[in-house]
Amino acid sequence: MAHRVDDPRARVEQRWRTGRPVGGVLGCALMPAAGLFRLAAGAYHAAYDSGVLRTWRAPVPVISVGNLTVGGTGKTPFTRWLVRRLIDRGACPGVLHGGYADDEPLLHRAWYPDIPVLAGRDRRATATAAVEAGATVLVMDDGFQHRRVARDLDIVLIAAETWTGTAPMLPRGPWREPLRALRRADLVVVTRRSADPDVARQVERALADIVPHCARARVHLAPAGWATAAGDTRTGGPGECVAVAGVGQPAAFREQALALGAPITELLEFPDHHRYSAEDAAAVLRAADGRAIVTTGKDAVKLRKLIDPAVVWVLDQQVVVEEGEAALKETLTRVVP
Repeated sequence: MAHRVDDPRARVEQRWRTGRPVGGVLGCALMPAAGLFRLAAGAYHAAYDSGVLRTWRAPVPVISVGNLTVGGTGKTPFTRWLVRRLIDRGACPGVLHGGYADDEPLLHRAWYPDIPVLAGRDRRATATAAVEAGATVLVMDDGFQHRRVARDLDIVLIAAETWTGTAPMLPRGPWREPLRALRRADLVVVTRRSADPDVARQVERALADIVPHCARARVHLAPAGWATAAGDTRTGGPGECVAVAGVGQPAAFREQALALGAPITELLEFPDHHRYSAEDAAAVLRAADGRAIVTTGKDAVKLRKLIDPAVVWVLDQQVVVEEGEAALKETLTRVVP
């Protein structure tokens, strides 16, 4: 179910997404659950750190791209960029997705139809299948908390837009692990979409205090233009339009679309990884009322089966490295020379 940005539910959800814990009666009620989640997560990772639970090592190098929060850090465009870098180095990467959503695997298959892209909760099984399909290096999308498969490089993304310096744990906030978990990372990347560059620099400086010996980089997930829902490049702008976003940071998507010249009159928010129904599509078309519809790549691969691609404009993104190019190259060279 969608809701408008002026809906009270949208304001509460936005507060939760940006790491400001829900207050009042609800916040107090969620504190015990958040405490239990922290204990369970800590026990899980301690079991792997101590060797009680053992990891399985793939026959090829494994790179994990993950985060500490639920969605919204830019894993999908960063993984796309990373796969391109690996291909340029002569590798044949395979992308492993956790299987909890269908949008990201669909996008990776559209971007790179000649490499194995597998989805499934059993990462060992999908890793084995990818290697059998010819992969010489594996990229685990959203793999930081999945410890069963050993990795040669752990990359963790932190979004500048949602940084507050605190880490309210699930379900009270969006954090899966506390900030000290970054000590397991090899490279921490600060991402920004609509955040000011100075804000991203401040986040990077704060992270330097938390993990001073960890390599760091800063990237801009910059708006790169418009495409159709079928993937063809579009010129010009969509004109007056409504926006549809079922992603971790709908507000950041809206700001990027506005920056690309899309005069958005209304933003319809859906849950992250939402599976659109015919009823959802009908609601979107009613809200558009003949105007163009702008959306994200993850939403477009699902909406294009329900809405005429001619009226759907898709915001494309590119990764622009603003700081830490040398750190990125050096860490990748350790895995794929």
